[in-house]
Amino acid sequence: MVVLYVGGKEVGTLADLERVLPALAPDQTVEFRNEGGTRLGVFTPEADDPDWVKAITPEETARRMAEPGFTFEEMKARLGWE
Repeated sequence: MVVLYVGGKEVGTLADLERVLPALAPDQTVEFRNEGGTRLGVFTPEADDPDWVKAITPEETARRMAEPGFTFEEMKARLGWE
């Protein structure tokens, strides 16, 4: 069985993960340990979206969609794969 720890305290099992993450640990590290107490892994939520995610705006998406593109067949021909 995998046991979850937040702040050094047991908060549930792996079956409780969906409840624990948003409720108890939205910005805290969650440790995954086995029944013997050996740490199996750690989950640390990121504080904020990285810059590349923030750059994906509706305007940027529309701009890129308006750019010319190629079909897969056209790209294969350009690369000489045909």
